[in-house]
Amino acid sequence: MSLSSIFAMVFILGVVVGGFIFFLSQAIKKEREKE
Repeated sequence: MSLSSIFAMVFILGVVVGGFIFFLSQAIKKEREKE
């Protein structure tokens, strides 16, 4: 594997994980507002 393809995979993985964490934090905020 070339360095650029590894970098692309890490970048995509980071975006996916970051988006998931952001979505999760937004859901937790909504749950707290209900109380």
